[in-house]
Amino acid sequence: MRRAVAACVLCIATRAHAQQAATLRGTVVERDTKAPVAGAIVTVGSELVATDDAGAFTVTLPAGNYTIEVSAEWLRTTKRPIVLKGDGTITIEVDNADALGGETIEVVDIAPTQIGETKIDAKLARAVPGGGDAAKVVQALPAVARPAAGSAEIVVWGAAPRDTRVFVDGVPVPSLYHLGGYRAAMGNELVGDIRLTPAAFGPDRGRAIGGVIDIGFEDPRELPAWRAQVDLLDGTVAGSQEIGRWAVGVALRRSWLDRAVDAVADPKELAPNAPLPRWTDGQFLVRGQVTKNVTLTSWVIGAIDQLDRTLASDDPATQTSQDIDQRWLRAQVTLRRDRETGYDSATLWFGRDRSRDDLQVGLIPARQRSALWVGGVRALQQSRLAESTTMTLGLDVDGEEAALQREGSLTIPAREGDLRIFGQPPGDDTNADKWRATTLDAGGHGAVDLRFGRFTGTLGARVDVWYLTASRLTPRIGTTPGIGAQQIDPTIDPRLAIQARITDAFGVRADAGRYHQARAASDTSAVFGTPNLGLESAWHATLGGQWRHAPFAFEVAGYARWLESLVSRDVAVTPLYAQALTQQGTGRVFGVQITTRVVGWRGLSGWLSYGLSRSTRQDTPYQVERYFDRDQTHGLIAVGGWERGPWNVGARMRLSTGEPRTDVLGSFFDSRSGRFQPIRGEHNGVRLPTFFAADLRGERRFPIASARGAVYIEVQNLTGRANAEEIIYSADYAMKSHLTGLPLLAIAGLRVEQ
Repeated sequence: MRRAVAACVLCIATRAHAQQAATLRGTVVERDTKAPVAGAIVTVGSELVATDDAGAFTVTLPAGNYTIEVSAEWLRTTKRPIVLKGDGTITIEVDNADALGGETIEVVDIAPTQIGETKIDAKLARAVPGGGDAAKVVQALPAVARPAAGSAEIVVWGAAPRDTRVFVDGVPVPSLYHLGGYRAAMGNELVGDIRLTPAAFGPDRGRAIGGVIDIGFEDPRELPAWRAQVDLLDGTVAGSQEIGRWAVGVALRRSWLDRAVDAVADPKELAPNAPLPRWTDGQFLVRGQVTKNVTLTSWVIGAIDQLDRTLASDDPATQTSQDIDQRWLRAQVTLRRDRETGYDSATLWFGRDRSRDDLQVGLIPARQRSALWVGGVRALQQSRLAESTTMTLGLDVDGEEAALQREGSLTIPAREGDLRIFGQPPGDDTNADKWRATTLDAGGHGAVDLRFGRFTGTLGARVDVWYLTASRLTPRIGTTPGIGAQQIDPTIDPRLAIQARITDAFGVRADAGRYHQARAASDTSAVFGTPNLGLESAWHATLGGQWRHAPFAFEVAGYARWLESLVSRDVAVTPLYAQALTQQGTGRVFGVQITTRVVGWRGLSGWLSYGLSRSTRQDTPYQVERYFDRDQTHGLIAVGGWERGPWNVGARMRLSTGEPRTDVLGSFFDSRSGRFQPIRGEHNGVRLPTFFAADLRGERRFPIASARGAVYIEVQNLTGRANAEEIIYSADYAMKSHLTGLPLLAIAGLRVEQ
């Protein structure tokens, strides 16, 4: 912004003294093709201009010696000295950048690269179809199952959504996406990179038995001075400013999808397969140097989600209405000191979560309220002990204090493994409860990275002490005083990684470890759950090979996950007193994933990945093993982003096996309720039809005075295929069909920045 103001002042001055000024007219072209380059930024002295569609620019300056600089995101920055004595012309040849954004691989010290791990630069992520939202790329990463339409859940290598944790700059957040999954709750403008570790992650991460997703912030100094973006989904404003040694970034986003759709369609008709939520999110980031070697980073992020919808029905008993309001806030401050042999860091964070979910199915209610205080501290030290040895030590404490309230049907919302039929009215077994739960975990972890020639290994472990409480062991009955539940559980989780470099380009690696996570606070009700639930656990193992020869990479990964002590609903008709849930569930996940990547090859970056997996669950030792509700046997995904001059094109193709469902073999008439009741078949014995969708996104950048603009259009479900999302039945269950997802959907938008 300061440079733009200076340019304006200088321009005025030169016009006032035209007899001493000189005009430089130039053209920017590609070195190989001689094609004009539009949208490049040309800096000469204090003048800052952008090339037009013909690659041309004009600046007026006093005579003198200057350095002319040409830069753009997709170009190598080019600088040339120039002596300006009078009016003149110039042609500048530039080269495309070697790597046009895309995946970057980081190796910290001598730690080997993780099998199955993917790290994506935000620039490539925004080019992938997903509304230009960087974190939406997670749904298209290898190892991530295809999400259902309107779902914000993330299923990584056969793990339940709750088993995968999302971190923003090392701080856990409740969800990566807003309601409906249209946008990421983290926002977009301040995202720097996205990293997914689907299994067997290191000892510095805990409290998850699935995978780990890390969202990193961009350096505020690298952000535009201001940016505004609008499309059919929402609008965003963002900006950054340097103040001495400090840099500040801020962003705010507000949705208007529900109002945009309301102008062209009836929301009630779209409600069953396209929820139309409202969302708001904001981020504030400050980073600067306290001393030469000490950096301070602090930020505040928050999100608000709201949804009101009605699913109309000819049968009043199945008409459904829902009102959701979810809000969360996180704040953090981190100090990091860099040393010659490593670094030290310390983090303090806290947050507040509030949610309300009012569901009404006919006359049966299901209402939930929750209010959580969360917070924690983290300390980490990494030191290089020798040329081939690095040690990492850390300590972290996470706490959660939850106040919860629930009333209504015992079976709403449905849990993983419940025998449910879409549209079937819930039973009339209703109740109410109000309780509190505390979850506190203090963990210490350490790891040693060792290198011996072509072999690299990481030996690590995590030791945690868990403190779990629930306010009542029994339901409220009259004036009987409540007695709470309390338990302290220590756990030791070993972690191991071994890598062998067969050649400079090819290596193999194996990872393994044990993992724990606490039960959900919402499961500790004496009425709707079981107060003394404890820890869920898992063993992870991965084995694979990686071949890398820039700009290409090829990887084959095999993985296994054994799950124990899973929380599930008690299958007994009359469960024991205050034990509606049990912790006897087990699970097994096995799979193979093949991934090919390209990074910056002639402007192309992307990946092609195929996964074959089997994920099963057993809710009790006496039940037959069944498919996990979100199991997808086959998954094929292709993602690509191509950049050439001012043009940017992204494409995504997804093909996956349909999720398992429980079929209906027949029905009988229930005279008590006056409705037909289904006769169910094998649990998760049938599947939805195969899913296929292709999406395309295109963007064109152009100069706007001293600013830069871009227009983009995205077409989702390009073929218009009616993909099945659920099996639906007639009132007597004699006929069935499929509830389909969204048809072809086009999104257009405009972005302006400086």
